[in-house]
Amino acid sequence: MERMKWLDEKKEEIIKMYGDGYKQIEIAIHFDVSQTAISSRLRKWGVSNPDGNRFKKIDIPKDVLYDLYWNKELHPVKIGEKFGCSVMTVHHNLQKYNIPTRTKSESRIGKLNPIYGVGHTKETCKKMSLAFKNGRKMGYNNHWGKGAYYDTPNQGRKWMRSGWEIKTADYLTNKGIDWYYEYRWLSIGIDKHYLPDFYLPIEDKYIEVKGRKRKVDMVKVELAMEKYDIELWDGEELLKRGIINNCGITEINRKYK
Repeated sequence: MERMKWLDEKKEEIIKMYGDGYKQIEIAIHFDVSQTAISSRLRKWGVSNPDGNRFKKIDIPKDVLYDLYWNKELHPVKIGEKFGCSVMTVHHNLQKYNIPTRTKSESRIGKLNPIYGVGHTKETCKKMSLAFKNGRKMGYNNHWGKGAYYDTPNQGRKWMRSGWEIKTADYLTNKGIDWYYEYRWLSIGIDKHYLPDFYLPIEDKYIEVKGRKRKVDMVKVELAMEKYDIELWDGEELLKRGIINNCGITEINRKYK
């Protein structure tokens, strides 16, 4: 039951992963729970149907869909939430009405940029929008949000949610530092838990790798740091340690089977 509470806290992340095309088993591996647990949560939240049909067949009026997507600049996930359907249903309606979809560059212009305004000055935000509009890439690298399976030294194969975590794992291994990935949930209050990215048993401390320091996430991080020995490795720290570079097009030179 406690595990279910933690899953409820991760509701938005789970729904987004599901909407982005992750299979239920992949989400289950990511959160180290059973596929049944993920399936039951998705049904409870109305994301998937009890009869096994993943998508609710809903026809969204063309003019309404166009207005929400292009004029109000809503993400398909948010549009789906308004109509009680999945993100794929939204995309199906976009295709049916021949409504053009935003390109990757257009999806990162201004407020549509997922990290727009997060720790950046107005001038930097303008530069980011202009750069993406011109088809260029900016930032530390383009692999922050791309996960992959990783053969850990102590836990076998684990799913890591981002390229920064993968690079951090390589860094710790190359330094001869013993580590565990998402080792244990830490209690940070009544019915509140936090799961740091890495645990270093020799030093008995944790490392949290943060790409986007959203206010909602940092509240839990700060609570955890008050009670436990946790180091926050953000982009600046990773850059300083040489784990990532600042060219924005770093490739992860590692092959996964």
